[in-house]
Parts: sequence; structure tokens; C-alpha cells
Amino acid sequence: CSDDLTHRMKGNTVMNEWERYEGVRHCRYVDEVLSDAPWTITPEFLEKHKIDFVAHDDLPYSSTDCDDIYKDIKAAGKFVPTKRTEGISTSDLIARIVKDYDVYVRRNLARGYTAKQLNVGFIHV
Repeated sequence: CSDDLTHRMKGNTVMNEWERYEGVRHCRYVDEVLSDAPWTITPEFLEKHKIDFVAHDDLPYSSTDCDDIYKDIKAAGKFVPTKRTEGISTSDLIARIVKDYDVYVRRNLARGYTAKQLNVGFIHV
């Protein structure tokens, strides 16, 4: 999904739209990446784009107007459940970065980034 849609439906992202597309494009099971996909995928969308299946973890993924955005895909038999790896999630990564924020800022300043690039006003020494 686009940055605009993802930010509206889920919130800010760590990777931008292009980085997410490239990450998926380099998965060996992906033949093609469709940019700016809709938030909720329908069986008609799959048929139109000749998509074999949708892979996501099996937990219901709710949205503002739906209890599980993959409900219709599951019912159509086009859903392949994946397993989450404990400790590997955007939320966990952000928590680790925030926890060690000072370390990462100092490291990047030492590597030549400016305080402006890192959006830091000051850092205690």
C-alpha cells in the first residue's frame, strides 16, 4: 500500500513506500509488486491481477470497517497463513531503538550525520 493509505489506516511507518516495495520485490516467492494496492484485497482484485494467494499471519487483521480484512480471501481459499517470529516486528524494533536512542544518535553523529539530519537539538555528553 502507498504511504498515504498506510499512514491513514495504520499510522507512520519505519520504511517508506519505495523501501517496502523493494523489500517485497526481493522475496523469492514474489513475481511482481503492484504499487498502491488497496488496503482490503478482494477475490476480484486477485483475479484481475492474477494473484495466486495472499500470505499474512493468521490472526484476524481488523480495520475501521471490518473485523478481518482477509475474511473474503480466506473464504475463497486464497490465503496462506504465515507464522510471526517472536521479537521480530515493527513495534519490537521501534521499542529497541527508543530504548537505546542515545546510543544510536551518538553512533550516527560519530559516523558523520549532522544533528539536523537526525532531528536532534542537543545531546547530553
